[in-house]
Amino acid sequence: MELNATKRTDLFLIDPRNIVVMDGFNVRRDFDLNELKEQIKANGVLNPVTVIPFKEDGVEKYKLVDGERRYRATMLAISECATIPFIKALKAPKGATTEQLYIEQMMRNEGKRFSELECAIMFRRFKEEFGYSQVEIAEKFKKSPAFISKCLSLLDLPQYLQDKIANGELSAKAAREISSTYAHENDQVRAAKTALRTAKANGKTTATNKEVQSALKDSKQAKAIADALRSVWAYLDGEKTVDVDRLIKLLDSTSSLHSAMKEYKKAK
Repeated sequence: MELNATKRTDLFLIDPRNIVVMDGFNVRRDFDLNELKEQIKANGVLNPVTVIPFKEDGVEKYKLVDGERRYRATMLAISECATIPFIKALKAPKGATTEQLYIEQMMRNEGKRFSELECAIMFRRFKEEFGYSQVEIAEKFKKSPAFISKCLSLLDLPQYLQDKIANGELSAKAAREISSTYAHENDQVRAAKTALRTAKANGKTTATNKEVQSALKDSKQAKAIADALRSVWAYLDGEKTVDVDRLIKLLDSTSSLHSAMKEYKKAK
């Protein structure tokens, strides 16, 4: 019997080395392989992948429809000398359309959940490639229209934020908080970088809403100080030096900046 011969059953064994990954088919961006690789070394590949068999130079090969994370972890384990001659597989439904295969990819996910950004990439395909509305996409994937909209909004973020979400450095919730606070892309990127630095300084690999709130607080405080200094400078009519101690006392003892600056200039 040929090693890679397809059995006439729903579940069959294939050589993972003969799997072909279709470029751009999978929406997953964060595969997170190490833990799964060690599980595969210990217990093998427990859940089957889904493939489309085809012949190439007389050898049966398999286009991968579902299970790229399992496939990648398997090949990583093999590269580290694990012995894995076969893994379990299922055939994709005969005559399945690209649309149906996309749905299969997401609905049959049996491992790491797709992130909101990864879902967004898939939902955008259904809008752009197949012309579906958000309500129709929600029906296809058994999700609420609000969830579809929430995911798709991530694709409106600056590419820097999308990249950081994709590699797990910035949470989607934190990115939304930044977006709702700042209208301009440069400000959004600056806030994200500040949050990432704060997370790193605290020994964390992902900047969450906590780090973002800290960054926003610092930013708002800096803006308030800058605005206050501009107001003070306007009252000083170009004076180059300020008696800070006296000005602070006047600000503490009077009811307004206008009153404090009037007293400050009177005593000059």
